[in-house]
Amino acid sequence: MQEPVLDLAGELVSSHHGVIVPIVTPVTPGGDLDAPAVRRVVDHVVAGGVHGIFVLGTTGENTSVPLAMRERLVAAAMAHIAGRVRTYAGVSANCLADSVAVARACAPLGVDAVVAHLPTYYPLNAKEQFAYFNALAERIDLPLVLYDIPVTTRMVISVEVVERLSHHPNVVGIKDSGGDVGHLAALLERLGDERPDFTVLVGASALAAQGLALGADGFVPSQGNLVPALCRALYDCAIAGDREAAEAHQRQLNALARLFVEGRSLAQSLGALKAMMGALDLCGPDVLPPLLPPSLQEQEILQRQLLAWKEDQEKRT
Repeated sequence: MQEPVLDLAGELVSSHHGVIVPIVTPVTPGGDLDAPAVRRVVDHVVAGGVHGIFVLGTTGENTSVPLAMRERLVAAAMAHIAGRVRTYAGVSANCLADSVAVARACAPLGVDAVVAHLPTYYPLNAKEQFAYFNALAERIDLPLVLYDIPVTTRMVISVEVVERLSHHPNVVGIKDSGGDVGHLAALLERLGDERPDFTVLVGASALAAQGLALGADGFVPSQGNLVPALCRALYDCAIAGDREAAEAHQRQLNALARLFVEGRSLAQSLGALKAMMGALDLCGPDVLPPLLPPSLQEQEILQRQLLAWKEDQEKRT
């Protein structure tokens, strides 16, 4: 486990703080890894001043990426990141052995921590959730960040289960993507200032400013694939206590998210996000099964909307 670090005021803060962007997984029309696009996305995100990159998250179509491609993706990303920011790799799978295998493959590549949500087939009670994450933490050598995402797992990891797991030396934090500010506040009350060794990250980016004001250590915005510098500006304002500026940046991010999320399922929004990234020459719109890419007409609309949004933001500044 990484040791906690000090901020400029000499206070303990989590090692895993700040803006951590869950990057898309660029693929070719034939479904192979698009390594040159991975490098372009990495450079774009790092140039925005973020603190970390998360490969193989939900935005990265983690459960759709074949196991062999996962290792290639992590290797390609790590080689190009080259220590410029902290790195996180998703190891979620319905099979514990597969999660362990991916985590062990990531270790020699230099990943700072791995991230895992619950298996998604069987409903699990609190005892079973704890046992699963505890078993995963026991079998891997890298720090583990828990990932609570009820929209895909159909389960919520209770505050009590998180608190119990937080005492495992290999469990260093949680990415809370539930979108429930009450649950987030309860996590922070239990595991906030008194536990600088444990990170609470806001996974629902619409709650970023609010969560940071409540004491969260950082947030994980899919919009960071498009506007990493705006995400960093929101974080800096929130940490500086400038709530008004942070909320203004939050409104900008929310307006951007609506362009590729509103009226779409989670699966559809991922292809839409990639289509918008095409306007920045970052990657193509292709996704892995069972997802489908947007139609050519929809891609054109999305790209026009992104460029119009950017033009509007530039006029406001």
